[in-house]
Amino acid sequence: MAQYLKDEVQEAIQAAALEVFARKGFRSASMAEIASAARVSTGNIYRYFENKSALYEAVIPDTFVTTLQRLLRQRVEAARGVEDIRRLEPTAPYRLVSEEVLAFCLANRLRVVVLLSSPEGTPHEHFAEELVQFLIKSAIAHFQARPARPTRFALEELYRNYVTTLGRLLCHLDEEQEIREAVGALSRYHLVGLTALFES
Repeated sequence: MAQYLKDEVQEAIQAAALEVFARKGFRSASMAEIASAARVSTGNIYRYFENKSALYEAVIPDTFVTTLQRLLRQRVEAARGVEDIRRLEPTAPYRLVSEEVLAFCLANRLRVVVLLSSPEGTPHEHFAEELVQFLIKSAIAHFQARPARPTRFALEELYRNYVTTLGRLLCHLDEEQEIREAVGALSRYHLVGLTALFES
């Protein structure tokens, strides 16, 4: 029974940490706030986690980050050779991998929010910018383009806004259907704009 209670408290602390990290960012979050959200004493947290960094590593382990990166790479690879993604059938590899990525993000919504929005001070503080650069490189390769400096600048801003918006909608929407609709609308808008940018 004692072990069950211990596991229950640890899970409550981790769930509270994710919520506070997503809402306030890792750097601004305090152990006292996490304790309050978990309904335990601040001192009790330190029985389970040495410090805030150890708590972060427990709720967003490197294995989670590498899995997300792998899924995102698979999604980009599935788009290779596809002329118009908007016309793909629901059973096309790109559609299937995109659904896998979305399902993973829905199942780990707050973890993804932290990675995209507020990982400053963590081992993953460059995750969002690295994702932006990966997406830019992939788009340039997909369209087989050599963008001039002004186009490259616009592309960087577009992808930064895209990644930021993904983080914000996952943060502010918590119903699966709403998230799906918002991600769908954002993706359609993005694809049209991206195509127009390279065609011009």
